[in-house]
Amino acid sequence: MKKYRYILFDADDTLLDFRRCEREALAGALDEAGFGLAFDECLACYSAINRGLWLDYEQNRITQRELRSERFRRMFKQLGIGSDPEAFGAVYLRHFAGGSFLTPDALAVCDALKPSFDLSILTNGIRDVQFSRIYGSELKDHFDHIVVSDDVGFAKPAPEIFDYALKRIGCPDKSQALIVGDSLSSDIRGGHNYGIDTCWYNPERLENGSGIAPTYEIAELTELPELLFGER
Repeated sequence: MKKYRYILFDADDTLLDFRRCEREALAGALDEAGFGLAFDECLACYSAINRGLWLDYEQNRITQRELRSERFRRMFKQLGIGSDPEAFGAVYLRHFAGGSFLTPDALAVCDALKPSFDLSILTNGIRDVQFSRIYGSELKDHFDHIVVSDDVGFAKPAPEIFDYALKRIGCPDKSQALIVGDSLSSDIRGGHNYGIDTCWYNPERLENGSGIAPTYEIAELTELPELLFGER
C-alpha cells in the first residue's frame, strides 16, 4: 500500500508554464492596445510588479479584484502610459485564459500517476481563467478535483484553503496527502503549516531561504513518480 493516496498539484510553474503564458498574454494585450513600447521592457516591469502583488495576495494585503487592475496601474505609471488599467487588465486576462502551455514532462508525469493516485489541483488564481487554462490543456482529464482560491475565499498558504481542499477531495487523513509545488511561500509553507507533506519542485535549484524544509525536493517532475512509487 502506498503511503500517499492524494496528490495536490500546484498549477502555475509546476504543471502550467506560467512564464510563457504571461509573456504571450502581455504581448497580445499590448499588440491590441497599440502602445508601441519595447516589449522586453514592458515584460520586465510587469513581471516584477505582478510577482510582488501576488505575494501581497498570499498575505491578504490585497484582494484579487484589486490585484487585477493595480498591477497595470503601477506598470502604466512606471512606463508613462496614459490608458485605463482596468480595461487593459480585462484584455490581458482574455489572452491569459487561453494559455494552456505545460511545463516539461507535466503530461508524462500525470499519465504515470493517474492510475495509482487521486490527482487534484490546488491553485491560487482567478477561477474562470484557471479552469480555462487547465481544461484547454492535455491535462484536462487527469484531475479528480480542481480547487481555486477564488472559490474558497482564501489563498495558499492560508490553512483554510488546505482544509477546504482536503474535505473536497475526501481525504480523511492528512498523512495520505502530498502537495507538489514550486512556491516556498505558498505551497511549501502552506502545506507545512497545515500539517501535510510537501514536495518542492525546484527546477532552477534555488536556495531555500524560507526557514521551512520541504519533505522532499525535486529538480525535475520526472523524479516524482520514482519518489511516490518508492513510498510503499
